[in-house]
Amino acid sequence: MTDDLTGQIRQLLAELTGDSRPLDAPLDTALLRDGIGLDSLGGTVLLTEIERRYGVDIAAEDLNLDCLASIRTLAGYIASRLAAP
Repeated sequence: MTDDLTGQIRQLLAELTGDSRPLDAPLDTALLRDGIGLDSLGGTVLLTEIERRYGVDIAAEDLNLDCLASIRTLAGYIASRLAAP
């Protein structure tokens, strides 16, 4: 499930940034600033889209937003929430 989810997140990031680099970026690539390059608006749009697609409200659950550190941490966070009862 995480592999499929990772691919979906990569595709979402490519759509949000208008750049194909997220499709092939290493899983530990940072999402913000010097990594994928999301700014605060892009991060907000990402959070909104994740809630819409997966029903996971990251902002309400992870106050530090540590799960946005990288592609890997975001995919793992969403997968853990989808697997929870």
